[in-house]
Amino acid sequence: MQPGIFLSRMVFTAVLGCAAIVLTSCAAYRVPTSAYGPKPGDPYFETRRRAVENPLYDYVPRKREQLHCLDPRWLTWCLLGNEEDGIFGEYAGAKPYSTNINFRVFLAWSVLRNPLHNFDRYTIGSAAWKRHYDFSVLSFGGAATARAMSNSAKWKKTDDPVFDFGFNDFKPYLKCNPWRIDFFLGWRRGGAFEIKCRVDSKKRKPRPPAFIVHNDCT
Repeated sequence: MQPGIFLSRMVFTAVLGCAAIVLTSCAAYRVPTSAYGPKPGDPYFETRRRAVENPLYDYVPRKREQLHCLDPRWLTWCLLGNEEDGIFGEYAGAKPYSTNINFRVFLAWSVLRNPLHNFDRYTIGSAAWKRHYDFSVLSFGGAATARAMSNSAKWKKTDDPVFDFGFNDFKPYLKCNPWRIDFFLGWRRGGAFEIKCRVDSKKRKPRPPAFIVHNDCT
């Protein structure tokens, strides 16, 4: 198949999928989005109320339990949704990610800061499992100099090895964070997939205070 024909078919399929999502955006959910609104007494009641009433939730479901089997919005739930925190980050911890509820905040939270959240956790991940299985093949550092064939589910939360290779929910995971570099690849504990390479600013040693010379001569 010629590249031009293949690209044209891909574009046509994408346009068709978007059209299907737009056309079905007014279709009723199994559970209305309003069911996930804030409770009385919530200190951020107004922000979370505006979030749940935002029309973007007509296109991106708040929860997967809202969807019928053949609803095209499974695609937007998978690629843009956030089961735990909402697409605006309105339930991101004790307080919302932002008190503004608009398209810009949606892009900042769901696209830039937490891309493919539901896809990583539920589509290719196993975060929905009621029980998780964590097994380390080989690790160095942390509570022990070296460990082999260890049940990492029994490790303490503060046990942080420098190198760890194993399987979480029967899927591979590699962690390597020497010095200031953190590298993660695979399915971490809890079942979510991640790939990350970053400089950890918390590992930087604090700079010594500047030496100041006082001249007391008068």
